[in-house]
Amino acid sequence: MKIPKVGLFVCFSGASNTGTLTGMAALEVVRRLGNETVGICSLPAVLNRVARQSGLVKQIEKLMVIDGCHNACARQLLAEKGIKPDLYLNLETDLNITKIGPFSSLTFNNDEVNQIAQVIAEKIKLLIRAGN
Repeated sequence: MKIPKVGLFVCFSGASNTGTLTGMAALEVVRRLGNETVGICSLPAVLNRVARQSGLVKQIEKLMVIDGCHNACARQLLAEKGIKPDLYLNLETDLNITKIGPFSSLTFNNDEVNQIAQVIAEKIKLLIRAGN
């Protein structure tokens, strides 16, 4: 197992369109950039201090957190555990994607996923270049 250069923590709540979009876009970014460049970290495992996941996250060079809305749940939960991302993106406040609300899990389209994935991938590339 190789440790990726960038670890992603994503909201992926699935309760709303923006929560679902964070996860779908993150998966697309891993597909595009490869898992040696970027990997999705387990937010629940790290919050529950699962030793293996917590240890792996400490080995990752850069961390990025992606939240779906203004509540910024992923960022706040990680902050409570002392984890501060190198890069943060909020779909609602940074990309002006409208959160429809509860039970809108499937209210998105592939164009949105691809557009968000493109933004995330570009930010990751810049983050890696800046670190070298």
